[in-house]
Amino acid sequence: MEKELMEKLEAAETVEEINEVKAEIEAAKAREEAIAEKSKLLDSFKAAEPKSAPKEAKTLGEFAVKNLDLSAMRSGASKSAGTGFLFKAATDAHTAPAIAEVTRRVVDINKSLGVRDLFGAEQISGNALTYFQMGATEAVSGGAPKTVAQGATKPQFHVPYTPVTVPLQKIAGWFYETDELLSDAAFLASTVDNRGLFELANAVETYLGSQLLGTSGIQAATYASTLSADDIFAAMMSVKTATGYDADAIMINPTDYQALRIAKDSNLQYYGGGYFYAPYGNGQVAEQPGIWGLKTVVTTAVAAGTVLVGAFRAGASVVTKSGEGASIEVHRGDHDDAINNRVTVVVEERVALAVRVPSAFVKISKAS
Repeated sequence: MEKELMEKLEAAETVEEINEVKAEIEAAKAREEAIAEKSKLLDSFKAAEPKSAPKEAKTLGEFAVKNLDLSAMRSGASKSAGTGFLFKAATDAHTAPAIAEVTRRVVDINKSLGVRDLFGAEQISGNALTYFQMGATEAVSGGAPKTVAQGATKPQFHVPYTPVTVPLQKIAGWFYETDELLSDAAFLASTVDNRGLFELANAVETYLGSQLLGTSGIQAATYASTLSADDIFAAMMSVKTATGYDADAIMINPTDYQALRIAKDSNLQYYGGGYFYAPYGNGQVAEQPGIWGLKTVVTTAVAAGTVLVGAFRAGASVVTKSGEGASIEVHRGDHDDAINNRVTVVVEERVALAVRVPSAFVKISKAS
């Protein structure tokens, strides 16, 4: 069009003809500018359109389905596949597989609250953590802080800190699964979540419980013959007295929780509510109510006859290595695996427990 108009302009002989062609040229330029503006506006609309977010893996099982390269195992080119570690956000730009850490309680098989959920959480870059464990406040001169008269000596007090080093401990296990797992995504996700992670979570729970119980400096309390709710309340007050912290959780063995849960008064009414209603028909029954309103974890991580009461979040934290988390590997090993149509699934994680304020915890046990 532009070439034709220029040729027409050159051929024009009169002023009127020249002006007519110039008018056509100006109109053509205006149309082109209008088209360019519309195109620019459309481009801006496209840029503003919300882009669908990448689908995040909600569980380790879903992550394994998306990221384990099982095609090589199915073809026989590889004997194993692994996820690596799973703590980078799925929405970040990355080249390695990653999972959004939506929740640590990936599998809820009648396990709404775990020991791990009670503690604070932190990460380290190395393989061990050296932290300072806080002792009881010592009055050095003049006792604790108090009002001081003009010109009088201010009292000195001292909080002893003891350095403690804890290494990350690997907690791992494995189980056999049929090799149909290699070609069935739903099967892979469910076996990792419902079997692998559930058992790993139980192992971590047992480890954390044993580490806490074995910490020097935690308070001790005893009961004569039968554990009562009064004993637990007294431990809560011991935490408050020793540290100023409020107890926030209780760890109790299923046997001891059962004894408290089904205890009855002289009218044969359950203190904690019966199997249809709360005491004396007031309100709805709670399936597994907390003791004294605190988070209560019923777990075999503490032995029957032993109860742990504490300010868990303030007094201790679960430590993991930065960038790591639970991992999953699938292996096809020797001749026996091939003839038995099976693969080996390995789950593992590295954790440690840092108990910074031992006196924030009370171990209640039966008097010997």
